[in-house]
Amino acid sequence: MTINSRLACDHYFLKIIFIAMNTSAKAKPKQIYIFSGEDEYHLVQDAKNLVNKLILPEEQTLGLEIIEGKARIIEEAVACIAKCIEAVRAPGFMGARKAIWLRGANFLDRSIIARSNDVTGILDSLTKLFKTGLPSASHGLPAGNIFVVTANAVDKASVFFKACQAKGEIYQQAALKPWEKDKAAAAFTRSVLQNNKLKVTPDVVAAIVELAGTDSRQLLQEVNKLALFIYPRQQPSADDVFAIVSASRESNSFSLADAAGTRNLPKAIAILRQLLFQKESEIGLVMGLESRFRYLLILREMTSEKVSSDERRALEPLLATEKGRPPQGYYLDKLVEQAKLFSRQELESAREAILETRLKLVSSTGLEEILLEKLLVKLCRHKKQPISR
Repeated sequence: MTINSRLACDHYFLKIIFIAMNTSAKAKPKQIYIFSGEDEYHLVQDAKNLVNKLILPEEQTLGLEIIEGKARIIEEAVACIAKCIEAVRAPGFMGARKAIWLRGANFLDRSIIARSNDVTGILDSLTKLFKTGLPSASHGLPAGNIFVVTANAVDKASVFFKACQAKGEIYQQAALKPWEKDKAAAAFTRSVLQNNKLKVTPDVVAAIVELAGTDSRQLLQEVNKLALFIYPRQQPSADDVFAIVSASRESNSFSLADAAGTRNLPKAIAILRQLLFQKESEIGLVMGLESRFRYLLILREMTSEKVSSDERRALEPLLATEKGRPPQGYYLDKLVEQAKLFSRQELESAREAILETRLKLVSSTGLEEILLEKLLVKLCRHKKQPISR
């Protein structure tokens, strides 16, 4: 070992000892942190920021242990939890703080793997470590150890979750509506474009989200790919996006209603076929269209100059959802713009066509795709410019 290497090691050991001696002097963090939600990229970033606050990056070689939590079979989940038990029982190097990060766990929800006896049994053993208390490695979690979990979902009724909640902190991503996901994805895409020093235009942002979907990691990868594709240019176009960005977005009933609401027949047909391929319920799709055109009819009336202010106030309660809240912000603005594309008569005819199709779907078998495509033709035909108030 060289003199410089020895000095570096000595410096590191002294730093570890200093941290261990001063642990009690500082405000103690919680020992368990759970981050759960659908957007894996932001989960990982939040967990990484927390770990970096608790353990300096230069100390993470010995102070951080990452255990990958993606299990395809029961045996892999059991092995993963066993690693967690072994890791949380072992104190940090020379008593220093240590973080164990269970990353991307997919067996903490109500899936088949999570409900297996083998997994629940060994997970109970891990839970007992959290419940036992702290004083030593032989009883519970060693005082300097921190357990961090990132997972797509965690069963809130489980003993594991309740134990973690009692001993630590839970960070749950908000469940977003489809249009809220689109808005958040657009904002994230704009920020990534700016970070790549690319000029941001609404058309480019909309095209990227349309193709890549709302997953932040996928959007990050696609924007980085776009930046390399157009280099040295800094002004991407919609054509550049369609040339290089992968079409990985999974359609949903909201996308279908959106396409029909903008009278875009080719897009509506394409989304319908994708949804049917995904085995979506035909009746569910029709119900989504019925809900959308009900909103459009109400908004068409409310935005008409012939309607008095008292009549508008009387119509407002009709916009309320099952939870009693009307559409807000971005979603409401989108609905208003779509309502302008139809006359009142067209919207009333559209609702009649939707009801007729629903009745036929109930009594017919094998003709679902044809009936739905005919419905979309009726809803989208005679596309017009926005109708003035």
